[in-house]
Amino acid sequence: MRSLPPEKLGILGAVAAIVLAGLFEWGGDLMQPAPEAFPKRSVYAAPPVRDLPAGRTPRRPLPPPSLYDIKLRIEEREKIGSGVGTAFVVSPDYWLTARHVVEGCDRLGFVVDRQHVVPIRGDAVLHPDADIALVRADAGRSPALSLGPLPDIGDVGYHYGFPGTGKGRVSSALLGRGELHGKSLRGIGRLVLVWAETGREGVAPGSLGGISGGPTLDASGRLVGIAIASNTRRGRVSTVAPRTIQQMLNSGKVPVQEAKQAGWAGAPSFSELEQIGTVRQLYCKVGS
Repeated sequence: MRSLPPEKLGILGAVAAIVLAGLFEWGGDLMQPAPEAFPKRSVYAAPPVRDLPAGRTPRRPLPPPSLYDIKLRIEEREKIGSGVGTAFVVSPDYWLTARHVVEGCDRLGFVVDRQHVVPIRGDAVLHPDADIALVRADAGRSPALSLGPLPDIGDVGYHYGFPGTGKGRVSSALLGRGELHGKSLRGIGRLVLVWAETGREGVAPGSLGGISGGPTLDASGRLVGIAIASNTRRGRVSTVAPRTIQQMLNSGKVPVQEAKQAGWAGAPSFSELEQIGTVRQLYCKVGS
């Protein structure tokens, strides 16, 4: 495994820490507040996704955790309120999402349209140290996503979900490993992957509120992350890593296919995932 010399890593790590520290938004940016009546879907269509120019982000193995990881300071929500996020099928009757999407909810449901929500009867199991949760609910015959390996720096990633009043996917390239700092985070939950946004499909400019909990797929359609935080101004998306996802599945004894192509020639479009029911909008109700 090749890596940069320590002196260069130190410079890059220090610069990244200064630039990104304090700029990441937590929960409130990736979890969309729930209106009393769901607004009409946006008809905005973003320009086609453009890949990063060759050589801009060269591919290389992700180095192990170190003092040079990108330091990210997050802004946590002071009060938990009703809102909407994203969830996806990972095994029959099991869905994954972000912990902050379902934490503190009195009721959960899948959004059908602006006026209808299907209640979820199952329980949500929260990871104690990471922003990830497992929800038990009927998935019908929705194909589950397969778990992929740890991506390399420069690899392409696609983030799927329901940002704002729209829906679609955001493309990105992996920048490196990040370390989140926040009052409620402990242990492995601080180690995340940081991606640089390269394009949007069906997603309007601005906040990615509502994409929280949505899957991040690699170029082969394999699950390599879950969106948990973003920096709208810098065009960054932060996700939990495959190892954290595997730990959540192991703790719940959930069987899942590993490192296998999910049945697509490449990463699917958002509409493909939505039509087969693999990704859905999740509603969190707080209070009566």
